[in-house]
Amino acid sequence: MLRDNQQRARTARFVFLLFAFVCGSQVLICLAGMNLPDWNGAVDGTSSGFTTGLYYGFIVLGVMYLVMIIASYVYLIMWLRRAYYNLHQVPGIHPEYSDGWAAGAWFVPFLNFVRPFTIMREVWQDTQRAAWGRIVEPNTILGWWWAAFIIKLISSRITAKMGSDADGVTQEDLLPMLIDTGTHLVFAVLTWHIIGRASVFEEELAVRQKVDQLGQPIALPVSHKTDQSDYALEEGY
Repeated sequence: MLRDNQQRARTARFVFLLFAFVCGSQVLICLAGMNLPDWNGAVDGTSSGFTTGLYYGFIVLGVMYLVMIIASYVYLIMWLRRAYYNLHQVPGIHPEYSDGWAAGAWFVPFLNFVRPFTIMREVWQDTQRAAWGRIVEPNTILGWWWAAFIIKLISSRITAKMGSDADGVTQEDLLPMLIDTGTHLVFAVLTWHIIGRASVFEEELAVRQKVDQLGQPIALPVSHKTDQSDYALEEGY
């Protein structure tokens, strides 16, 4: 029996859309800050009001950015685990791992560079096979999605090290932050798209299963009551 995953898909897509908005706003401020000569003076109050406003807006967005990273992982994993669980319920589909790995694989060092991708690929391909009997949309986009994920992991490590050595966000910090938020932006947009397409596959699969169930013969209930008229006929003979 398939479990409904449409609400999780809608929530996850909203979270990633909001995440993309935050990342996009940070990218614009990074580009602006790199061209403002008084950016470094925002910390000690020697810059213009416009630059100071941009600087502290960037700080606020940075807090939202960290919150959205956590929220995006939570809702992506919740959706992916339900989608992978549903694959286990489809006759003829044999997923490689248990549905628990759809969540746990993200937290195991080194394994998290490979297994979440393979599980997402199974969801993408096998849901289509179960719904239409074939793959109607290739998984090319998943390769770009996972490349963005790997790049953002590396860029986040670099940005975290640079941020720990500085008292504020200097103009020299903006370029690596631009790369970091840019890769997160690409990842968020691709994830938003992938969940949307996969939810269409899941919806078609649910319809297919309902149609198949309607085509099955209905088992009539067996009555255990004694038909007294039959006994009366036998007694007459």
